[in-house]
Amino acid sequence: MMDAEDMTREGAKTREKILAQAPYVSDDSQRNQCLLPIIKEQLNTARRNNRQIDTFLTKQGIEINSIRTLEDVPYIPVEMFRHFDLRTCPERDIVKVLQSSGTTGGIPSRIPLDKATTMNQIKALKSILSDYLGEKRKIFLVIDHEGINSPKMAFSARTAGVRGLSIYAKKTYFLLKEDEGRLVLNMPVIREIIEHHSHDDVYAFGFTYIIWTVFFEQIKKESIQFSFENFTLFHGGGWKKMQDLAVTKKTFSETMATVFGTHPERILDFYGMAEQTGIIFVDCEQGNKHVPSFSQVIIRDIFTLEPCEIGKTGLIEVLSILADSYYDQAVLTEDLGVQIGVDDCQCGRKGRYFRFVSRVEKAEIRGCGDTFRELRK
Repeated sequence: MMDAEDMTREGAKTREKILAQAPYVSDDSQRNQCLLPIIKEQLNTARRNNRQIDTFLTKQGIEINSIRTLEDVPYIPVEMFRHFDLRTCPERDIVKVLQSSGTTGGIPSRIPLDKATTMNQIKALKSILSDYLGEKRKIFLVIDHEGINSPKMAFSARTAGVRGLSIYAKKTYFLLKEDEGRLVLNMPVIREIIEHHSHDDVYAFGFTYIIWTVFFEQIKKESIQFSFENFTLFHGGGWKKMQDLAVTKKTFSETMATVFGTHPERILDFYGMAEQTGIIFVDCEQGNKHVPSFSQVIIRDIFTLEPCEIGKTGLIEVLSILADSYYDQAVLTEDLGVQIGVDDCQCGRKGRYFRFVSRVEKAEIRGCGDTFRELRK
């Protein structure tokens, strides 16, 4: 019989094999069988290394070895990252702490990362991006200012996005700059790109709201037009504000395609969060977001928290095997989504696929949130 250390090593080997494969080739049942034993062992490690997580599992009556499906893995509300230490490795192993934007009372989520987790996240993101970009390095355009990538700045979600998507960059350009506290067009850089890189393979990244309200507004005012032969834009975040502006996803994609001289199908919205760094769910040409093989998505009923049937809108839960340094095995988000299907998207990618619907109005999540609050007593 294997002891805990042997099981941990075996799980790590299996995870390496999963990360080495193309991310969308295994069907849903295959990946569930592969993910479950890894996650169960990670839960055992988390329980041993974190008293709060142990108390959380105990109060819910969780017997880890009795978990039979991914739907039964105990999830935590994403809000818990703002209030509790979810570290599952020795503190001396932490090399950096990622902070998300503090949307609840100004309190940011804190995500502790060790070297192993960071490397897993890099491998995972590279795997996802290679499926959409290929293996060749390209010109990388960041629709933001260079300061967000400075070592002196706090390691934020915006920073993580830039650094993560720079994996395939052979040269990086920042299209905006700071001017007396405002973001403005970086005109010398833009002129250089238009003059020297219109015929190159180019990809870009930016936050949706910044692209629309800052970059696009100024591009339009200056009558600037790009014309790339091979261009892809990855963007995410800020859809609540975009809805307030009455800008739909279709309008955004068509407008940006015109700006960059490409097709709307190459304007790729993705869903992701700081608490699950390394995993982004990117639109395919059918407009669906696909789940890579090292993660899983469950849509849960907003009232009962039971798994929803296909086609019904509910809370998005994201499961992952990437982290050794914190509890990311099952995170219940504050976002609404709908699962569209399994294994049969016309784009050919296997696994579950879904669509993001909206953020939820701030409400009390029943269940394990109350359990965590009891830990303060």
